[in-house]
Amino acid sequence: MTSVTYEELSGKTGEMLLVDVRTREEVKEQGQLPGSHVLPLQELEEALAMTEEDFEKKYGFPKISTQDPTLVITCRSGRRVGLAQEVLKTKGFNSHKLYYGSLLDWTEKGGPVIKPGQPYEPKL
Repeated sequence: MTSVTYEELSGKTGEMLLVDVRTREEVKEQGQLPGSHVLPLQELEEALAMTEEDFEKKYGFPKISTQDPTLVITCRSGRRVGLAQEVLKTKGFNSHKLYYGSLLDWTEKGGPVIKPGQPYEPKL
């Protein structure tokens, strides 16, 4: 597990599997990083025990893998990233990255934020 910075993610969000561990309500209100998926922290342990089919049906993206080097965990301020890390560590995850700056750092540095239902059009 390593940390990742805004500079490392900027322009590469489509190459990463970004998982936002905030609640659905927070994401709806505050928006999210382009291409990120919502998996609330309070559901993380239960979600990891699901079958791949059930996980994808509930969360709308393929089940996260313990060896996926493109997996990046994010939240609002970075606090829940650390809490998610504790859960992931007990489940054998060790190739993922943590974005401790998360949404606050992303927006402070001018990164685009997507509201639910809003299409994302990357800058070319």
